[in-house]
Amino acid sequence: MNGQGQTTLLDQPKEVDIVTIERELTQLWKQASAGDDGQSAPPVVRACSMNLIVFAEDESRADDIANMVGEVTIEHPSRIFLITANRRSASPLLDSWISARCSLPVPGGKQVCCEEINLTANGTEANKVPSIVTSLLVSDVPTVLLWKTNVDVKDRVFQSLIEISDRVLIDSSEEQNPESALVAWRQVMKAQNSHAAFCDLAWTHLTRWRALLAQAFQPLEMRAAFPAIDAVDVTYSSTRVPPHSGLSQSLLLIGWLTHVLHWSCVHALRRVEIGTYVSKLRYEQQAINIRIGPVAPNPAWAGGIESIMIHAGSRMLLHVHSTDRRDAIRVVTQTPDHLSEEETISSHDEHESELVSRELEVLHRDRMYEESVGTLVTLMTEP
Repeated sequence: MNGQGQTTLLDQPKEVDIVTIERELTQLWKQASAGDDGQSAPPVVRACSMNLIVFAEDESRADDIANMVGEVTIEHPSRIFLITANRRSASPLLDSWISARCSLPVPGGKQVCCEEINLTANGTEANKVPSIVTSLLVSDVPTVLLWKTNVDVKDRVFQSLIEISDRVLIDSSEEQNPESALVAWRQVMKAQNSHAAFCDLAWTHLTRWRALLAQAFQPLEMRAAFPAIDAVDVTYSSTRVPPHSGLSQSLLLIGWLTHVLHWSCVHALRRVEIGTYVSKLRYEQQAINIRIGPVAPNPAWAGGIESIMIHAGSRMLLHVHSTDRRDAIRVVTQTPDHLSEEETISSHDEHESELVSRELEVLHRDRMYEESVGTLVTLMTEP
């Protein structure tokens, strides 16, 4: 082990036949429990609080995904299924490896380990993945699916994995052009009659922004300004290494604001140039102009929302923005008599493992998220 807060593999992954995975896992734990000296005192503790399925199609990111999942299992030890599929391949292939991923919660103590099953499936063999995973699920614990590829409501592999999952996660922030993914994701949620709960890590990114906006509008004089809001301007950045865009977060933010403030659509949200979107909404007789636009990214940070400005008449009502070092968010409000008040809240860029860990703590449906996505899709698809 590298130390507290990290995970390593107990041993090098062992290639096994698909039909013998369960038996080989049992043998793996017998060997680990025996210890180097053959005594009965186990050097490891086996742990499993859930089944965690990660499905990806980008082989180049397999190691990064495995490391991310390893960080997640420090707080959420799981039976891990890491699936890499190349469904466009003309050469069918299905391989599997097993190992155990371990952390050291207490220096000098026992290692806490969970099972890791790696599946590589090419061509038509990928269609066998859901049945293989189903046969290997640990019973009586939740199952979570992290889907890290294109969302398609007609994808049979995707649908089959949803059916065995209690929670399904995507990350539309990884899409440089997320509109079609968000529309498809909404279709997936509407088409499901299962008990699964759905969420998007882009929405998880929005938690602090939504909380700060809600907090800023707590004073009565700020809430009184709601009917006068006539413009919302959101800026975001995008990076390709790692692939991360604040566009989907910005779109979801507008969907949320429209839903909670009961705005109606006058002109649909549409792209006017690369990365820039505009819309016109209405609250009673007040027109509200929406603009979402890109800014140059800081190469030191992954892309995300950079700034939210809300205007009411001739004044800037609220400005929430990240600092250059991404170590804080500044909230600037302007009172009706044009006095500015500023507050700086400590913050940091959350890694994917932190976002996934937070989502694994909640298995119930997020109605606000679902309704905000529904509102957003309506804004993007209305004539």
